[in-house]
Amino acid sequence: MSIASKVFIAEESKPALVLVHGLGSAGTIWKSLIPDLVNDFTVYSIDLPGHGDADLAESEKYDPRSLGQLILDFMKDMHNVHKMHVAGNSLGGWISLEMAALAPDRVASVTALAPAGLWLEAPTMVIPPSIDARILAKISQFFMPIAFHLAPLKAIGYRKITHLWRDLSYETCRDSVIAMARSKGYRPLWKGIRGRKFDAYVDPKVSLSIVFGDGDITLPESLAQEKSVAPLHAQWIRVKNCAHVIMWNHPEITVKLIRETAALH
Repeated sequence: MSIASKVFIAEESKPALVLVHGLGSAGTIWKSLIPDLVNDFTVYSIDLPGHGDADLAESEKYDPRSLGQLILDFMKDMHNVHKMHVAGNSLGGWISLEMAALAPDRVASVTALAPAGLWLEAPTMVIPPSIDARILAKISQFFMPIAFHLAPLKAIGYRKITHLWRDLSYETCRDSVIAMARSKGYRPLWKGIRGRKFDAYVDPKVSLSIVFGDGDITLPESLAQEKSVAPLHAQWIRVKNCAHVIMWNHPEITVKLIRETAALH
């Protein structure tokens, strides 16, 4: 099974929280949140197929619904987890919604952080829109300390993701560059997105928050935040002065939203 995970435990009695990253990322994107989240949860940080430490198997399907089922199976078979809260960013947010639709008796809550899939017209382009960031990551991974301090290079890598790119720390940039540069699953998972959108029913018993930053450039409100596509009972939350990767801009708010969504159940 081409999923990998890291587990963070403060007390074994804490409920499970599964964290799902986006396309070209890895479980390391949640690093700044883990110390706070373990106060309330046993945290499982997932690496999607071909991302982070996870392998890529040609025999598996990589559309968001299949990935959701893959994670559900992985949590049951590898960790014996049958009930969980889920939080995901971007593609990970879409996958989280699919997990809730597939298994409402197992998924207690979903915090979908800038989820993909909430568009009226599904993307059809063969080349992912962030391909330039991937190319730059593959090059700059070998001289990160220099690249980080060259504003033009940092801007090319991050200005399509966040208007606050100047504020990103070296550790955040290093982790994201390595994740993007080494993501063998980048193209296969993009292929799984093409021509699709989220269109599944989620049982209202699943507590659900959909969170977007007011400065999301990657999935802007005019193109990719369609409420009619989302579950009707979802709570919509808008975070001020925030871009696509909410954890980068406001880690404390992100933790608070995950806690509050889980408490709604």
